[in-house]
Amino acid sequence: MSAGDVDDRLGPKGELERLRAAHVQLDTYLSYLESRPVLRAGVPFGAGISTDGQTVYIDSRLDTVVNGTDVSLALATHEQVEFGLRQFAGIGEDYETDPRGHRLANRAEYEAVATLFPELDANDAWDVYDEHIDPQVRKIEGEALTNVPYNLATYPYEHDEAMMTKIKAAQHE
Repeated sequence: MSAGDVDDRLGPKGELERLRAAHVQLDTYLSYLESRPVLRAGVPFGAGISTDGQTVYIDSRLDTVVNGTDVSLALATHEQVEFGLRQFAGIGEDYETDPRGHRLANRAEYEAVATLFPELDANDAWDVYDEHIDPQVRKIEGEALTNVPYNLATYPYEHDEAMMTKIKAAQHE
């Protein structure tokens, strides 16, 4: 996710729409953003997605209500866009060396946040969101992992041996 992530840069505006037009499977996958289940579990960095891209996980310690609005949809949007770009457009396949997928997911998350707070301009909405989510994610990063889903996609952590060891030790069926 972008809030709390080391790389919080946004992908280019309009790029995701261009990619959706060029990749039918990506467009189809992203057409179902709001219908996939969002479950609470133990997740590094606050949010993640299942290996098949059909379930979003948000860390159970993360308070997702910002000024009375549940922002789970913004977190879920980021995870699904990132997964979809990787799976159906070959973007971000190596998370460490190709940050485009993550940055385009940041852009989608940013735009989702703007829709959740229509009374604010997009930058102000993002600031309110980030000020609420970021400190929590930073705190979670320092805590032990527990209750990690067995099917959590681990591609963001493939190059971090210590994190992969923590995830495997905390996974459950």
